[in-house]
Amino acid sequence: MTTVSRPIVDFSEDAEGHWVAELACGHRQHVRHRPPWELRPWVLSEEGRREHLGGVLPCLLCSMPELPAGLVRYKVAGPWTETQIPPGLLRSHTLKPRVWGRIVVLEGELRYVIERSPEVSFVLTPGDAGIVLPEEPHRVEASSGTRFQVEFWHRASPQAPTT
Repeated sequence: MTTVSRPIVDFSEDAEGHWVAELACGHRQHVRHRPPWELRPWVLSEEGRREHLGGVLPCLLCSMPELPAGLVRYKVAGPWTETQIPPGLLRSHTLKPRVWGRIVVLEGELRYVIERSPEVSFVLTPGDAGIVLPEEPHRVEASSGTRFQVEFWHRASPQAPTT
């Protein structure tokens, strides 16, 4: 999976006072200065943020896998809260061959981890769906206040999976 870079078009603060870059694609990304892990001292000043308008950041959400054309939804599981999640979803698991998943967050946020090398994770919120590819190891991690469901998709054909 290739990470796509997008230009920064604006900045805003979240409810906790952290700076968020508004990207040209419409997605938002936190930009923090937390040494030694994240070194972005420029985000602390209005002048620094203004100088970074037009600069680019990798947008993981634009790098999310996509559902292929021609799929049909055949099942919805959930919704679950963070206390109701089936234990199997919290550890590494895969979908069947020729089955795609679509994680839909209804409330709160959910971390969707694709267990590749290197591992890739997405923080999903309402409006951002996580796409799960057939046979690809993955797991989820829920925050307090999370409610989500999983849709299962396949190609409409005689050999389509059943359940």
